[in-house]
Amino acid sequence: MLVRCSLTTQDLNIQQLNARPLKSSVMFKKVNDDYYLCVKNSKYPNIAFFDLAMVKKVYHQFVADGKMGLEFIKPKIILLIDSEDKSDVYTLYTLIKNIVDGKKVNIATCQMPKTLSDKKVVVKRFDPTALKFVAVDRFDNRVLNMRHLTTLVLENCELPTIPIEVGSLPITYLSISGSKLPTNQDTFWNWTSITVICDTLTTLKMDSIGITRLPFEILFLKNLQTLSATKNELTYLPHFIGELKKLKNFLVSENLLIYFPHCLSSKTFNKLDLSNNLFLLPRIQPYDDHLLRYLAISGIVKKDGCENAVQSLYHLALYDLIDNCVPFKRQDIPSTLWIYLNLAGRCRVCNKWTLPHYCQISYTGFLPSAEHLIKDEGLFYVSWQSMSCGFPKNCQIQVEEF
Repeated sequence: MLVRCSLTTQDLNIQQLNARPLKSSVMFKKVNDDYYLCVKNSKYPNIAFFDLAMVKKVYHQFVADGKMGLEFIKPKIILLIDSEDKSDVYTLYTLIKNIVDGKKVNIATCQMPKTLSDKKVVVKRFDPTALKFVAVDRFDNRVLNMRHLTTLVLENCELPTIPIEVGSLPITYLSISGSKLPTNQDTFWNWTSITVICDTLTTLKMDSIGITRLPFEILFLKNLQTLSATKNELTYLPHFIGELKKLKNFLVSENLLIYFPHCLSSKTFNKLDLSNNLFLLPRIQPYDDHLLRYLAISGIVKKDGCENAVQSLYHLALYDLIDNCVPFKRQDIPSTLWIYLNLAGRCRVCNKWTLPHYCQISYTGFLPSAEHLIKDEGLFYVSWQSMSCGFPKNCQIQVEEF
């Protein structure tokens, strides 16, 4: 590959101040089984060759900004690379790291330019057969042509949308951590409506994206094993999280959680991180309970201080929608149903779906079960919010028929 950049050479044998960056071209060359970094600029007009076996250290802290450094044992110098094409620098870093680690690398044939143009030249290379893609700054639509893609990293990007076509790729690992999402997310999660990704996705990372609640579309990802939503502003976890039967690693540290949904109480996680939340604070109902808060705001009054007996057909249709677990786009259902998907939960006795309009809401306290539990010091129990049918005589434990 060929990278056009500003390159600064620091000679470690002499004291050198304010070394001047030079407009340069950098590329790889393989001779027998040895790899070399080739540099051409006004200082090295005939091309200088640096043996990558002599690399002592790779400075990669600012690779995402298009900057990296290479310290060589022989000659004793440091090369500082700065390019406007951040994706090329990331690719350069990845190749060098693989070479330094002793891995075999395929070096594409490329000619070093005879002259260095004053114009900005961007060289893009794209492999549609690659299994992994790491975006720089924004989503790259060429990803949609990567039919074998299994790992998609969209971290620290501007993400006004994720094309729905992403759902047709066999992705197992997706990270949008640190990215800036749109304020209006009515269509942002539509990629979850495609059955391919619902079947293949096992890891979803959505740390530090500023969400206040989990999108209900997560319940379509039935094979999800790892869900990370740390460093957000979650005040509650909706009960539909219990529909993710294969979830083993759940990370929700550094949020605003006060309780967990009871549907997770019977699970044993491999790893559960609930540290740096608000479990230790005293609860003030109904203001810290999303179900009671909804009832108070909507003005719903339960008859005789108890639960309404007859459930609306509108709500019964919602339960069928969740039970069928057929992926859909938000636009496919009335927007008034969106809020109910965050309110619905299964009765802890009969396991049927219910809403706060028709159920009793109660709490118990104990620690969740996990092989690796990360919690705050002094936290001896977690409040578990449960929903149960308002008429116990009509509520029976479901027995599976064999």
